[in-house]
Amino acid sequence: MIVALLLLAGCSAEPVAQPGPSAPLPPDEWASFRNVDSCAILDETALARLGKVSARTFTGASAHNCVVTITRPDGTPLVTRAYVGERVAQDAKPVDIPGLTAFQDSGCTLTVKTAGELGIAISIEGTDYEKQCAQSREVATLVSAQLKSPPQNPGASPFHGKDPCQPVGQFTKQIGSLKEAKRPTLINCELTGTSGTLLISHEIENMAGHAHGEPLTISGMEGMRHQEPDQKDRCMVMIMVRPVLEQSYFTTRIEAVNAPDSCTKATDAANESAKEL
Repeated sequence: MIVALLLLAGCSAEPVAQPGPSAPLPPDEWASFRNVDSCAILDETALARLGKVSARTFTGASAHNCVVTITRPDGTPLVTRAYVGERVAQDAKPVDIPGLTAFQDSGCTLTVKTAGELGIAISIEGTDYEKQCAQSREVATLVSAQLKSPPQNPGASPFHGKDPCQPVGQFTKQIGSLKEAKRPTLINCELTGTSGTLLISHEIENMAGHAHGEPLTISGMEGMRHQEPDQKDRCMVMIMVRPVLEQSYFTTRIEAVNAPDSCTKATDAANESAKEL
């Protein structure tokens, strides 16, 4: 009788569903930019003809962008920015910078193509477009050697040399077999699997005005977790990797979207991402 029941149980059992093969990650079009030191592009020696370079620091949300102040001999400040991994604006027109493939848009940002349609942009702070356009061309000409062969420095930040889509094998354990992967910018990754999406970013975050969530520790680093009460299928975990600038941190943000048990998935993914830092 027992043998018969076992046979019946074996016949009626449903096979355990195995996850299907994952789609591969698309080619990393940002690969050649991940180690570029944006601050080294604005080389102090090369720019000495314009004035004294100071206040060199990261700008905006990305560790791949840099801003410096060039103080001219008459005391006038020239605030100059270098943005790594930029696309040429649609309204940009070719400009003649010897040895470079350069374009300048209506806002006077000058972009030099260094890898396909991507490149490094130079811009000048101000409101006088005619003057800014000339100044950005002058700066680009002075640092043309750095734009032609961008300086590499994997130690420039915790994120240099890092692909936010990695470790993709561990990430897909949270969201199932990979259906689609996108790298919308140098610092962002979007992974969509059979049971949800992970949004990953490597950003500089000013914590002064940030809405703080539930505190937690990720691989020995301070972090926080936030979930809106009415969005149980969406949860964000932030790791504060290390301080940079005033009241700001290098942060990794992991958000699980359209995923069951989203906070657990975001936390587990954050732990995996921290291992890459």
